[in-house]
Amino acid sequence: MSAKLFPTELPELQWAEFSAEGFAAPVPGIVYRAGQSSCGIPLGGVGTGCLDLDTDATFGRCSIFNSFVPHRVLAAPFLALGAGAQTWALTARAMPGLAVPQQIYYWGHYPIADLEFDLGGPLSAGLRAWCPFLPGDAEASNTPAAVFELRLRNESGGIVRGSVAFTFPGPTEEESGARQYQHTRLDGSAPGVCVTSPQGAGYALAVAGVREARAGGVLDAAGWLAFANELPIPGSGPGSTLAVDFELQPHEERSIPVILAWYMPRWAGSPAHHYLHAYQKRFRNPGEVVEFIAGKRREFLERIIHWQEEVYGAKEYPLWLRDQLVNVLHTIPEDSFWAGESVPAEEWYGPDGIFGMTESPRTTPHICNPSDWYGGLPIVFFFPKLAAALLRAYVHFQLPNGEIPLGIGEGGDLAHPNYHLLHTMNSMVHIHLIDRLWQRDLDRSVLEEFYPSAKKALEYAQSLDRNSDGLLDLEPDPVPNQFYGAWFWYGTATHVNGLWLAAVAMLERMATAMGDAETATACRVRRHQGSQSLEEKLWGDGSYVLYTDLAGRRSDTVLANQLAGDWCGHLHGLPAVFPPDRAERALATVKQLCLPLTHAGVLNAARADGGVDTSGSPQSNGIFAGECMCVAATLAYNEDAATALDIARRLQEAMILQERREWDMPNLLDAAGRVQHGTDFYQNMILWGLPLALVNLDIRRSCSPGALIQRILAAAQRV
Repeated sequence: MSAKLFPTELPELQWAEFSAEGFAAPVPGIVYRAGQSSCGIPLGGVGTGCLDLDTDATFGRCSIFNSFVPHRVLAAPFLALGAGAQTWALTARAMPGLAVPQQIYYWGHYPIADLEFDLGGPLSAGLRAWCPFLPGDAEASNTPAAVFELRLRNESGGIVRGSVAFTFPGPTEEESGARQYQHTRLDGSAPGVCVTSPQGAGYALAVAGVREARAGGVLDAAGWLAFANELPIPGSGPGSTLAVDFELQPHEERSIPVILAWYMPRWAGSPAHHYLHAYQKRFRNPGEVVEFIAGKRREFLERIIHWQEEVYGAKEYPLWLRDQLVNVLHTIPEDSFWAGESVPAEEWYGPDGIFGMTESPRTTPHICNPSDWYGGLPIVFFFPKLAAALLRAYVHFQLPNGEIPLGIGEGGDLAHPNYHLLHTMNSMVHIHLIDRLWQRDLDRSVLEEFYPSAKKALEYAQSLDRNSDGLLDLEPDPVPNQFYGAWFWYGTATHVNGLWLAAVAMLERMATAMGDAETATACRVRRHQGSQSLEEKLWGDGSYVLYTDLAGRRSDTVLANQLAGDWCGHLHGLPAVFPPDRAERALATVKQLCLPLTHAGVLNAARADGGVDTSGSPQSNGIFAGECMCVAATLAYNEDAATALDIARRLQEAMILQERREWDMPNLLDAAGRVQHGTDFYQNMILWGLPLALVNLDIRRSCSPGALIQRILAAAQRV
């Protein structure tokens, strides 16, 4: 009989290294006990919606039936096990008349959730639940299905007979638009049941590798007690249950793989605009999804393990970082959508459809240009055609004057962009995003498509230089117009203009590649002028000041991420924005003043005397997770890997070990590391910039043969 999926004797809420099922070498991770994390792994892929498998072995938030803004909350157990006279609900939640496990152990490594159930007897159980998420394979990663492989182990010398049941409530009337559903039996290699509405929306439950499975209605209180003998009559409701009977010989283990496939052909962005899921081009109903995943499940699981082994085997990085590089990718299923077509149809998005990441479905539900800047690197690395699809949306909504919108799709309607919010940042960030995609492969077609938009965006940003000094000027009233959205800055700001000068350098390089000598020369002149102005206006006593303006307003506050422009320069393979000697002094000041004010990374800012700055609370005296990671990467590029790793580790410990938010990433913490704002913020995927900085690689070199990104992509294709 094989061992458990992972050891359960590990210390609680600590990173550890251990052997695990399917992995050739020890892996890093955290093993939770039931309920120790705020939620669990989201089972879903790219643009499929997702279903959270929480650490108490219940289904949590669910968006697979288009409950995207916000997610529906199921809070429902789903697995039952009966053997002899004993019946368990495989959950930590108390169930009347049923036994529950003495303990549940949970190791999540997206897209896999591994659980071990301590049943306190000769029968033990494990569960490996996973979904297709394969870097480099956008189509396979867009498969709307999850596999729940239940491992039953007879540790006794006698025969054990019993049954297992998987129950699922299905969509609500609000989600599907239907009150009645047809329950159709599935035959073939994966017998089960398909539950669909008259419009074709629905799901299927099936079991791979068995000849027979019993199907019935969703388990109610009585059904949980009686499922081994009889399942509820399904009727015309949306819920269903699939049960499998088993017999285990002494010391035998058996695997029962249950497939949950879902299918929602379209979702309503608004009464006037509907969208067809990208997977609708590959599948016509949930039964077809079942057949596909049943035939591919062994291959897909192998490929997932291979790419994870590539990350876990990168021993140049510490244990916690390797674990979090894998797990932070969970924000992709939480936040991504991918439409193959729109209704009514339009032509601008092309054959790759419409792709985007919602900043936070429960907090700020829109595609957000700044969040793409923070969190979009894994999309560029692993799904470049989707990064291009996202850029097409920004290009489509770009105004004639070149302004790029802050957000697209407020509340779920992708036809509604938001303009003139953070407008100082959006257009220059658009240039950054285009350059990232180009630098990945130096694919000239990227420039041919997007260079005209980048050039227009630069022209718009230049119009915000109101005193012709080569730098952009902030007009924050009535709202701040930079990334720290609760904090008013005035005039010329270091953080803003570091990013601006990096954008000018990027466009200069693009213009040169496109043979646009006039624009390249103009960018070079502007960059030199702006650099000189920045040094004259913003260098203070040992660091750059926060801002200064012509009206005499000035802040000597020390911003931790004042050198964000340098991070961009290093990341994009360009010269540093700031003079190296001043950058060194500024980083020393940040370490001296901002670092001691918190145990949870680095505080956003400090007063020049070392005190806490409350002028922009909660931003000035909080910890902006994306900016904190940017500080760490900037330090790493500036040859201070020890401090970089210390800052990044402390931030991860606060979010994950202290706040228990490993699969519900926040946006803002206070100085004590308590979450102040944000849920499911994919901005935290900026973590993928840290391994590049630690070994001094830019985007291009990190994607070259032999580097980590290419090794991951190659491993994800290996069977």
